[in-house]
Amino acid sequence: MMTLLETAPQASPSASRAFARPLTAGDRAYLAFHRLNPGEFQDVGAVLFLDGPVELADLRAHVSERLAHPRARILTERLETITVRAAERRVTRSEASWVSQPDMDVDAHVVALDLPTADDALRLGRVDDAGDRRVRAALDVIATRPIDMERQPWMLYLLRDGASSGSAVVYRTSHIAQDGAALYRSLHLLFGGDDTPDIGLPAVIRRPRPVDYLRFVSRGLAVLSPTRVLDAWGGPPTGPARHTWVTTELGRIRDIARRHGASVNDVYLAALAGAVRSWSEYEWREDARPVHALMPVSIRVAADQNVLSNHTSGVRVALPCGEPDAARRLARIAAVTSRLKDSGIGVVEHHHFPAVAARATPRMLSYAASFGGRTRELAMVATNARTIGGPLRVAGRAVTELIGTGPLLVGRQHLSVALFGVGDRVGITFAASASVPNHDRLAGLWLAELDEFERLAPATVQVPAQRRRAVRAR
Repeated sequence: MMTLLETAPQASPSASRAFARPLTAGDRAYLAFHRLNPGEFQDVGAVLFLDGPVELADLRAHVSERLAHPRARILTERLETITVRAAERRVTRSEASWVSQPDMDVDAHVVALDLPTADDALRLGRVDDAGDRRVRAALDVIATRPIDMERQPWMLYLLRDGASSGSAVVYRTSHIAQDGAALYRSLHLLFGGDDTPDIGLPAVIRRPRPVDYLRFVSRGLAVLSPTRVLDAWGGPPTGPARHTWVTTELGRIRDIARRHGASVNDVYLAALAGAVRSWSEYEWREDARPVHALMPVSIRVAADQNVLSNHTSGVRVALPCGEPDAARRLARIAAVTSRLKDSGIGVVEHHHFPAVAARATPRMLSYAASFGGRTRELAMVATNARTIGGPLRVAGRAVTELIGTGPLLVGRQHLSVALFGVGDRVGITFAASASVPNHDRLAGLWLAELDEFERLAPATVQVPAQRRRAVRAR
């Protein structure tokens, strides 16, 4: 029998443990990293561009009205940690859960931020025409502000343009609390309709077979082999995150995918490989060894659609930047991802990670949460969150574009790339450490790869079922 010793932080009078929800394995991992690495954080979010300006007071009123709806109760959850002790033993342990607090202070979570002047934005570094320079500068500033885990772990920033109103809103949340699907659920509760959007989650994930365990172990061993380190990274990552992005039509990517017998995700990754190749072209003249990206994989099922938290795993994917032909790069990526799908990726993780996380030490959990920042094994993280159906409206204004922002572990990672979007509009965002030279070129180079895919005829390639030689480190 366990005895309650204390609760931290102290519960609000309105906080109800009747609505307490346990942490997922992913929540536990990111929380462990947060606690073991003070000053470091992994936050995610989105920039919503509107078809007209809104006032801060109107935005706060809109959010207050939405939070009053029973189905939005999950947005009032905050982290609560209790310490318990076994009656028959003298040992104690901490247990965290998500607890609802319906009377949360909306004004503390919905704030305004003035856009920097054009001159101030220019001082942050050389930029190209990808995205809005001033919004990008504001996002760089917001990315330095960690989410307060003593309160509900999300914020809304209204970006004001020298007046009392603004036409862009930034949603920011801690990765401890939300993955990409949860972020979309939050945006829909705040700005969507009364429907529950279909984000393509499976009803169930089948039970693992013996071969699934073998493949899981094989993927784990492959991750331990080093990736190639590019001179173009400019040395170890330092400095804050810098954001650039481009937008395009989802229909265009789908047309390319159909023409080349690939998926939207294949086109996204192949264009990323081509962009990195063009950005660091001199690296590939005599050395075709790939770089590797960590691709997050959802292990969320339909029953989890209306809750937040993290339900993700990940797999390492070799980006064939050394392949000079764009169509062949796409064919090689499609062959690799097809093999991964056939291998039952996510099956073992879905069924066994919760039990493993409950017994793992904080250090083990922290290692898992920060694996994307291990540049010896991974060159970058490449997230594909799909798109949210929409439409979304913010205080009466329509959302015209949505740019997602993946997490970048400052001081650990060179690059984090993310695909998000709303409706038929897709945004590809590059978050790079400030120390990475010419990182602002990558977004435009990614878009140029789509032109190549449209121009070239499809190619076919054969990819070995399993590499027997480990990738050499550079």
